Amino acid sequence: MAKQAFFSKENRISFFLNFLAVVLGIAITFGGESLISHNEEKKNLMNCLELVSSELQDDRDCLNYCDTIVDRELEAAMYLIKYEGDYAKAPADSLYAVANTPFILETINVYTDAFELLKNSGVLTKIKDKKLALQIFKTYDALNDQISFLNTFYEHKTKYLEPAMNDNVRKILAGDDVTAVELWSAITDTKEGQQFLREVVRFLSSYDPSVTYAMIDESIRGIQTYIR
Repeated sequence: MAKQAFFSKENRISFFLNFLAVVLGIAITFGGESLISHNEEKKNLMNCLELVSSELQDDRDCLNYCDTIVDRELEAAMYLIKYEGDYAKAPADSLYAVANTPFILETINVYTDAFELLKNSGVLTKIKDKKLALQIFKTYDALNDQISFLNTFYEHKTKYLEPAMNDNVRKILAGDDVTAVELWSAITDTKEGQQFLREVVRFLSSYDPSVTYAMIDESIRGIQTYIR
Protein backbone atom coordinates (compact mmCIF):
# COMPACT_ATOMS: atom_id res chain seq x y z
CA MET A 1 0.00 0.00 0.00
CA ALA A 2 1.45 3.28 -1.05
CA LYS A 3 2.16 5.84 1.66
CA GLN A 4 -0.11 8.86 1.59
CA ALA A 5 1.75 12.16 1.71
CA PHE A 6 0.82 14.31 4.70
CA PHE A 7 0.58 17.29 2.32
CA SER A 8 -0.32 16.92 -1.27
CA LYS A 9 1.41 19.20 -3.73
CA GLU A 10 -1.69 21.33 -3.92
CA ASN A 11 -1.99 21.45 -0.11
CA ARG A 12 1.66 22.44 0.27
CA ILE A 13 1.21 25.33 -2.16
CA SER A 14 -1.99 26.42 -0.43
CA PHE A 15 -0.36 26.24 3.01
CA PHE A 16 2.67 28.23 1.86
CA LEU A 17 0.50 30.93 0.38
CA ASN A 18 -1.63 31.14 3.52
CA PHE A 19 1.44 31.20 5.74
CA LEU A 20 3.00 33.93 3.62
CA ALA A 21 -0.22 35.90 3.82
CA VAL A 22 -0.23 35.68 7.64
CA VAL A 23 3.45 36.65 7.92
CA LEU A 24 2.97 39.59 5.59
CA GLY A 25 -0.16 40.56 7.47
CA ILE A 26 1.72 40.60 10.75
CA ALA A 27 4.61 42.53 9.21
CA ILE A 28 2.27 45.06 7.66
CA THR A 29 0.36 45.41 10.92
CA PHE A 30 3.45 46.03 13.04
CA GLY A 31 5.10 48.06 10.34
CA GLY A 32 1.95 50.12 9.96
CA GLU A 33 1.74 50.69 13.69
CA SER A 34 5.37 51.79 13.68
CA LEU A 35 4.69 54.15 10.79
CA ILE A 36 1.59 55.52 12.49
CA SER A 37 3.55 55.95 15.73
CA HIS A 38 6.37 57.74 13.88
CA ASN A 39 3.96 60.05 12.10
CA GLU A 40 2.15 60.77 15.37
CA GLU A 41 5.43 61.64 17.12
CA LYS A 42 6.42 63.90 14.25
CA LYS A 43 3.04 65.62 14.36
CA ASN A 44 3.30 66.12 18.13
CA LEU A 45 6.81 67.52 17.76
CA MET A 46 5.74 69.99 15.08
CA ASN A 47 2.75 71.08 17.15
CA CYS A 48 4.97 71.61 20.21
CA LEU A 49 7.51 73.60 18.21
CA GLU A 50 4.74 75.74 16.73
CA LEU A 51 3.52 76.47 20.24
CA VAL A 52 7.05 77.33 21.38
CA SER A 53 7.45 79.69 18.43
CA SER A 54 4.21 81.50 19.31
CA GLU A 55 5.16 81.58 22.98
CA LEU A 56 8.55 83.12 22.21
CA GLN A 57 6.82 85.83 20.19
CA ASP A 58 4.56 86.57 23.17
CA ASP A 59 7.63 86.67 25.41
CA ARG A 60 9.29 89.03 22.98
CA ASP A 61 6.29 91.34 23.33
CA CYS A 62 6.61 91.04 27.10
CA LEU A 63 10.28 91.99 26.87
CA ASN A 64 9.30 94.96 24.73
CA TYR A 65 6.91 96.04 27.49
CA CYS A 66 9.79 95.70 29.95
CA ASP A 67 11.77 98.12 27.81
CA THR A 68 9.03 100.72 28.24
CA ILE A 69 9.10 100.13 32.00
CA VAL A 70 12.86 100.67 32.16
CA ASP A 71 12.64 103.80 29.99
CA ARG A 72 9.84 105.16 32.16
CA GLU A 73 11.72 104.47 35.40
CA LEU A 74 14.98 105.97 34.14
CA GLU A 75 13.30 109.02 32.66
CA ALA A 76 11.44 109.73 35.90
CA ALA A 77 14.43 109.24 38.20
CA MET A 78 16.78 111.32 36.04
CA TYR A 79 14.20 114.09 35.73
CA LEU A 80 13.64 114.21 39.48
CA ILE A 81 17.41 114.29 40.07
CA LYS A 82 17.77 117.11 37.55
CA TYR A 83 15.44 119.42 39.47
CA GLU A 84 16.41 118.15 42.89
CA GLY A 85 16.40 121.00 45.41
CA ASP A 86 14.21 123.29 43.31
CA TYR A 87 11.24 121.44 41.86
CA ALA A 88 9.35 124.70 41.52
CA LYS A 89 11.48 125.43 38.47
CA ALA A 90 10.42 122.20 36.73
CA PRO A 91 7.64 122.52 34.13
CA ALA A 92 4.51 121.55 36.05
CA ASP A 93 3.13 119.17 33.41
CA SER A 94 6.43 117.32 33.06
CA LEU A 95 6.91 117.02 36.80
CA TYR A 96 3.37 115.77 37.26
CA ALA A 97 3.91 113.15 34.52
CA VAL A 98 6.84 111.52 36.34
CA ALA A 99 5.90 112.19 39.96
CA ASN A 100 4.18 108.86 40.61
CA THR A 101 6.47 106.58 38.60
CA PRO A 102 8.95 105.89 41.43
CA PHE A 103 6.10 104.48 43.54
CA ILE A 104 5.02 101.92 40.93
CA LEU A 105 5.97 98.32 41.71
CA GLU A 106 5.44 95.47 39.27
CA THR A 107 6.00 91.73 39.00
CA ILE A 108 7.09 90.59 35.55
CA ASN A 109 6.57 87.07 34.22
CA VAL A 110 7.14 85.39 30.89
CA TYR A 111 5.30 82.44 29.37
CA THR A 112 7.01 79.05 29.55
CA ASP A 113 4.10 76.59 29.26
CA ALA A 114 4.91 75.53 25.68
CA PHE A 115 8.57 75.10 26.54
CA GLU A 116 7.68 72.93 29.55
CA LEU A 117 5.39 70.86 27.32
CA LEU A 118 8.22 70.39 24.83
CA LYS A 119 10.58 69.23 27.59
CA ASN A 120 8.15 66.95 29.39
CA SER A 121 6.23 65.37 26.51
CA GLY A 122 9.16 63.25 25.35
CA VAL A 123 9.27 64.75 21.86
CA LEU A 124 12.27 66.96 22.56
CA THR A 125 14.66 64.12 21.75
CA LYS A 126 13.00 63.80 18.34
CA ILE A 127 14.41 67.14 17.19
CA LYS A 128 17.06 66.15 14.66
CA ASP A 129 18.64 69.61 14.65
CA LYS A 130 20.41 69.49 18.02
CA LYS A 131 21.72 73.03 17.60
CA LEU A 132 18.13 74.25 17.38
CA ALA A 133 17.19 72.33 20.54
CA LEU A 134 20.14 73.88 22.39
CA GLN A 135 19.28 77.32 21.01
CA ILE A 136 15.74 77.06 22.37
CA PHE A 137 17.06 76.13 25.84
CA LYS A 138 19.53 79.02 25.83
CA THR A 139 16.84 81.45 24.72
CA TYR A 140 14.55 80.59 27.60
CA ASP A 141 17.47 80.83 30.02
CA ALA A 142 18.27 84.31 28.69
CA LEU A 143 14.61 85.33 28.99
CA ASN A 144 14.42 84.14 32.58
CA ASP A 145 17.63 86.00 33.42
CA GLN A 146 16.24 89.20 31.92
CA ILE A 147 12.96 88.97 33.81
CA SER A 148 14.79 88.01 37.00
CA PHE A 149 16.86 91.19 36.63
CA LEU A 150 13.73 93.34 36.48
CA ASN A 151 12.03 91.61 39.39
CA THR A 152 15.22 92.03 41.41
CA PHE A 153 15.13 95.71 40.49
CA TYR A 154 11.68 96.09 42.04
CA GLU A 155 12.87 94.35 45.19
CA HIS A 156 15.89 96.67 45.24
CA LYS A 157 13.66 99.66 44.58
CA THR A 158 11.39 98.76 47.50
CA LYS A 159 14.41 98.41 49.78
CA TYR A 160 15.52 102.00 49.07
CA LEU A 161 12.04 103.51 48.83
CA GLU A 162 10.93 102.50 52.32
CA PRO A 163 13.49 104.60 54.26
CA ALA A 164 12.85 107.52 51.91
CA MET A 165 9.21 107.54 52.97
CA ASN A 166 9.90 109.18 56.32
CA ASP A 167 7.32 110.60 58.73
CA ASN A 168 7.39 114.02 57.10
CA VAL A 169 6.69 112.53 53.67
CA ARG A 170 3.87 110.40 55.02
CA LYS A 171 2.36 113.45 56.71
CA ILE A 172 2.40 115.34 53.43
CA LEU A 173 0.83 112.41 51.58
CA ALA A 174 -1.93 112.27 54.20
CA GLY A 175 -2.90 115.87 53.46
CA ASP A 176 -5.27 117.19 50.84
CA ASP A 177 -4.24 118.45 47.40
CA VAL A 178 -0.61 117.38 47.66
CA THR A 179 1.48 118.81 44.83
CA ALA A 180 4.38 117.07 43.13
CA VAL A 181 6.64 119.94 44.18
CA GLU A 182 5.77 119.46 47.86
CA LEU A 183 6.08 115.69 47.71
CA TRP A 184 9.43 115.44 45.99
CA SER A 185 10.90 118.36 47.87
CA ALA A 186 10.17 116.45 51.07
CA ILE A 187 11.50 113.14 49.75
CA THR A 188 14.77 114.52 48.38
CA ASP A 189 15.30 116.69 51.44
CA THR A 190 16.88 113.61 53.00
CA LYS A 191 19.90 111.59 51.92
CA GLU A 192 17.69 108.47 51.81
CA GLY A 193 15.43 110.10 49.24
CA GLN A 194 18.36 111.26 47.15
CA GLN A 195 19.98 107.83 47.31
CA PHE A 196 16.71 106.19 46.26
CA LEU A 197 16.61 108.05 42.94
CA ARG A 198 20.29 107.40 42.26
CA GLU A 199 19.90 103.70 42.95
CA VAL A 200 17.15 103.50 40.34
CA VAL A 201 19.47 105.05 37.75
CA ARG A 202 22.47 102.98 38.80
CA PHE A 203 20.61 99.67 38.73
CA LEU A 204 18.78 100.16 35.44
CA SER A 205 21.74 101.62 33.57
CA SER A 206 23.08 98.09 33.11
CA TYR A 207 19.84 96.80 31.56
CA ASP A 208 20.50 95.60 28.02
CA PRO A 209 18.08 93.11 26.43
CA SER A 210 19.59 93.30 22.91
CA VAL A 211 21.26 89.87 23.12
CA THR A 212 18.03 88.28 24.39
CA TYR A 213 16.06 89.82 21.52
CA ALA A 214 18.56 88.39 19.04
CA MET A 215 18.32 84.94 20.63
CA ILE A 216 14.52 84.99 20.52
CA ASP A 217 14.51 86.00 16.85
CA GLU A 218 17.07 83.32 15.99
CA SER A 219 15.04 80.63 17.77
CA ILE A 220 11.80 81.64 16.07
CA ARG A 221 13.48 81.64 12.64
CA GLY A 222 15.07 78.28 13.37
CA ILE A 223 11.78 76.72 14.46
CA GLN A 224 9.87 78.05 11.45
CA THR A 225 12.54 76.73 9.12
CA TYR A 226 12.50 73.31 10.82
CA ILE A 227 8.75 72.79 10.74
CA ARG A 228 8.33 73.78 7.10
